[in-house]
Amino acid sequence: MQINQLKFCTLSALLLSVTFAQKSHAATLFQVEQVSQWFTGLFDNTKQVADNPMIPQVTMSNCPVKLIGSDLMENTETVYLEQTTGGFPFRVRLYSFFSNNDSQITISISRFLNETSLFGLCDRPESEQFINATNLDDFNCEVNLSFVSNTYVGTNDPEGCSTTFPGGKVVSDIVIKSNSIDSLDRIFDGNGNLLFGTPITFNRIESVPEPSVLFGLFILSGLGLGKASKHD
Repeated sequence: MQINQLKFCTLSALLLSVTFAQKSHAATLFQVEQVSQWFTGLFDNTKQVADNPMIPQVTMSNCPVKLIGSDLMENTETVYLEQTTGGFPFRVRLYSFFSNNDSQITISISRFLNETSLFGLCDRPESEQFINATNLDDFNCEVNLSFVSNTYVGTNDPEGCSTTFPGGKVVSDIVIKSNSIDSLDRIFDGNGNLLFGTPITFNRIESVPEPSVLFGLFILSGLGLGKASKHD
């Protein structure tokens, strides 16, 4: 009798652990989609420039893209970023949002071998918004995100990522909200001297996108909140 009770308790604990892991994983998938969509859209730092004219005017266009010819992890969201000042793109990157576990979201930032062919990608028809993986170089930088008070906060301090000059590194901090993105890239030389580090506050120009209704219902169902009772 005691052995059967022990088996029952062990099985119950195992089922509870599996159920919790499934719900946690579903919630993390929702956050991957949410943060990538908060990151998507048209932004600028007009308000920041009004307060401090010494900061350059920057416009940022971010759009979801399809990456062709790459074995991406499942549930990875890829976003093309293009920052422009004075009408000329000066920084273009591919941001990949994914999760390796049930609690942490990671941004993987990639550079391109041929940037000019991508300029204006977010203004092209959706059918043309794709990137070939052969256009990505070997550079890869990751930033881990945490969800705090309806905000995604990330940093790779102090390790940072390598730069094109020997011994240098770039340390990135980012805060993503539904209608704004705070970005700070601190660039250091091989001796640890800070070369550049101006924080930029981007505000959304377009309305904020949100995860799809069907995906949200799926998450709620997985968390046991979207199931109707037998008596309804």
